[in-house]
Amino acid sequence: MREGNEGHHTPDRDDDPRRAAGVGEGMPSDSTADPARMGTTLGIEADAAVAAGTVGETKRLAVNVLAGGGVNVIKILLQLVMLPLMAHLLGPVEFGIYALALPTVAFFMTLADGGLGASLARESLDSRDVWSTAFWLIMAVGIGLTVAMTGWGIVLAWLSQEPRVKGVMALLSLSFLFVTISVVPSARLTRDRRLAMISVADLAGNLVGAAVGVALAASGAGAMSLAAQYATLSLVRACVLNAVAFMRPSLVFRISILKSHLSTGSSLMSSRLVEFAGRLVENLVFGRLFGPAALGTYTFANQVPRFVCEAASGPLWGALYAYALREDDEQIRQTHAKLVYLLALLLAPVALLAAATGPGLIYLILGPTWEEAGKVMAVLIPFYALNVIATLSGAVLLARGAGWAIFWLLLFLVVGRTVAVLPGPWVGSVGVAWWIGLAQVVYTVLTLVVLARNGMPSTNRFVRGIRGPFAAALVAGLGCYAVVYSAPTDITRISLALIVGAGIYVLLLILLEGSRLRDDVAGMMRLIRR
Repeated sequence: MREGNEGHHTPDRDDDPRRAAGVGEGMPSDSTADPARMGTTLGIEADAAVAAGTVGETKRLAVNVLAGGGVNVIKILLQLVMLPLMAHLLGPVEFGIYALALPTVAFFMTLADGGLGASLARESLDSRDVWSTAFWLIMAVGIGLTVAMTGWGIVLAWLSQEPRVKGVMALLSLSFLFVTISVVPSARLTRDRRLAMISVADLAGNLVGAAVGVALAASGAGAMSLAAQYATLSLVRACVLNAVAFMRPSLVFRISILKSHLSTGSSLMSSRLVEFAGRLVENLVFGRLFGPAALGTYTFANQVPRFVCEAASGPLWGALYAYALREDDEQIRQTHAKLVYLLALLLAPVALLAAATGPGLIYLILGPTWEEAGKVMAVLIPFYALNVIATLSGAVLLARGAGWAIFWLLLFLVVGRTVAVLPGPWVGSVGVAWWIGLAQVVYTVLTLVVLARNGMPSTNRFVRGIRGPFAAALVAGLGCYAVVYSAPTDITRISLALIVGAGIYVLLLILLEGSRLRDDVAGMMRLIRR
């Protein structure tokens, strides 16, 4: 394990397969034993142990990815059901009251764990004083945010002249306590690479929260039902995580032993705040240049590809981070390359086929006022796909203690996106989308450069991982576009185009990547059988 920060205690590798196999320990005391034979036997046993350990960790990685991906799909479907259902039960007025509280919750939630959650996963479980100190610090932050948000709710109710906001904010503020009490068990599960249990906790929280929200909305609770849904989600998640990974903290608080974690946590918090502020500034500049109506279409055009791409990449990022915490460099490189390839296989066809059919679908569903959003989205979504694939490198950087490198990369992207908006009056919103795409390509290149400078050169593997899927998807997208070109809003033509595009993608992928796909499928089947 590499911490990557000066002054941080580097714990022993308690998960080394060779140590688990007893190599170098319990040596026979018989002096007549044949040293050559003994060495050969131990070497075979060690190699077998390493192979078994590698298979076990790879299987756990696969389980984590599948669990996270499956839960993400269920959460997306649940949101698609809940949004219209709650809108029907509550109406726009109650949603408006909840919307008053939402920006404050979103902002404070970036500060909830102090950035310590991910960093703690790098700490040995034997460092009890570190974990205890982190627990008390995080709980203090949670209590402070709860009090601050409750107080701000009183002020916001007075400013908005909507007294019910006070109750909504008070209920939502409890979520910060539940979130912070989940940080330590979540970090422990991440260190143990038991991310599937975190996915189970997320699923349980979402399902119970949805049930509570619907029941309260149906009984006339109004905006409080939305707040109760969010608070219940956080409570149930906290209960599940603590039930499986609770650690009773000692009465110890020594802030000095958290030095490296506070540095990494500060970098993560800074990254979140930069991204949060960057979106606000980018939207502000775009709104000033194009007006509020165009800003609405631009925001929609960004939200759709961001949501799709991040939903697919999230489980892979978390699984790669947990894996990279304790594996050697070559294993990390191989796993990173495999996950890049997997994510490219998933996102490339979605992005290129959506670019071909998305404008027509948006026009068909939302009407002509949203036509520009479809055009902007068609340009943005392939670049978003490339961007989130490159962002997988961030999991490796964070595992190596390079949190501030992630911050500077993200700062570049935020500034680049904002600068890309400035030529808007001359190039239009679609032109802005192309400039943003250029900024994302440069971000991808810089990410690979930074990864190489941190001892993990992977540019060639990254290119090999994306070129086949993106080449096949590009041709498929062109074929799809050729089918819908003459009737882009005809649902029958769109359906036919998607079928044709998917067929072209699969066929070309087999031609370009057939042997690699067969090897990957065979490897996965062997993994499942074991």
